[in-house]
Amino acid sequence: MTSENISQAEQGLAALSLGQIDQAQLFFDQALQVDDDDMVYSLAEELAGRGFLDQAQKIYQHLLTKYPEEDQLKTALAEIAIEDDQTELAQEYLANINPNSSSYVPALMIKADLYQAEGLVESAQHCLQQAEQLAPKETVVQFALAEFYYTTAQYRLAINYYRSLLLAGERYLNGIDLASRIALAYAAIGNYDNAIGYLEQIKPELMSLDTKFQLALLYYQSHRDDEAIKLFEEILIEDSQYSSVYPYLGQAYEQAGEIEKAYQNYQLGLAADQTNVQLYRQAGKVAQQLGNFDAAEADFQAALAIDDQESANYLLLANFKMAQGEYQAVIDLIEQAQDKELVDPNFYWILALAYQKLDNYKQAQTYWDQALEAKLNRPEFLLDLASWYHEQGQLNQERLTLEHYLEQAPDDYEVQDRLSGLLLDD
Repeated sequence: MTSENISQAEQGLAALSLGQIDQAQLFFDQALQVDDDDMVYSLAEELAGRGFLDQAQKIYQHLLTKYPEEDQLKTALAEIAIEDDQTELAQEYLANINPNSSSYVPALMIKADLYQAEGLVESAQHCLQQAEQLAPKETVVQFALAEFYYTTAQYRLAINYYRSLLLAGERYLNGIDLASRIALAYAAIGNYDNAIGYLEQIKPELMSLDTKFQLALLYYQSHRDDEAIKLFEEILIEDSQYSSVYPYLGQAYEQAGEIEKAYQNYQLGLAADQTNVQLYRQAGKVAQQLGNFDAAEADFQAALAIDDQESANYLLLANFKMAQGEYQAVIDLIEQAQDKELVDPNFYWILALAYQKLDNYKQAQTYWDQALEAKLNRPEFLLDLASWYHEQGQLNQERLTLEHYLEQAPDDYEVQDRLSGLLLDD
């Protein structure tokens, strides 16, 4: 076929594929003059699909001057305007689309995307519901509603729409596995069994690593440790740099009582990602459990070195120092955190304990009072507070604190006996 038989649009696209941008532009300009309008419209679609939005916009605008009532051109131009952050121009194109037009439903969906991007959730929902009224069986509308409800955390509604699409024979839309989406929605509302059921419908060979990770995570959250460990390990065999796996695999090992394996896993994770604060924290805790105190301290110090603006990193190291009897080090560490203007009610608790251990009862009392003002109420805190009252001879306060503790831990028979002894003493 000679070049005379090939349209200017086709020659332009061929030049574009060869990287001949200037030559391609010349062909595109000629196409507006000599090619038929259907060919020119197809050229605009192709350019938009390839990401050449400026050229596509120019062609759509050229066609719109010839066909001002053609609403499909307005929706195309609105989408390009949104890509260019020209939201007012996009709204102007969409506002000029006739409600009786076949392009009105697509326009409503574009409006919904625009409103949602601007945080106008109710307006976006109204547009999608209006589109559903006009095209109740349209797959793209049902999917848009499912995605809208999913992204706005209205998971039960999202599940209903996704399930309807599945029952209608749809499985993959816009590259999304609907079974996986339903599973994630069920997981978000805490229904792990249903979530697992949907993910297990996906053939293992068709699962992406992300989908496998979600399934393994659900196994872990459901305390199905063996299944979680097996799948997490499979992911790492495929990709040892999938660093999100290491924290959860380690916790699954811990949950299964395999502490040594947990520690080894955390070390492998840190080899893959030496800046992962969470892994350093978990590795430090397990090392401490194993009696490897030098390693534990090194891990806690590493977490703090990476992020010294996170109060949890100070508290982990401070609690370690407390367990080692380094009470002044605890005080110095928390004061460093406070110098950085970090605030955490747990600071008062550990300072109270440290000063108490150093027999500085005046300072200890100050921090116990501040911890109470901060409304610390965890069972562990209440036990430490009760011990403080006991040491100070404040038996009535000790009794009240233990009663409060037992409201949260009614099966702690040792504390029940302790409280009974106090009541007998009265």
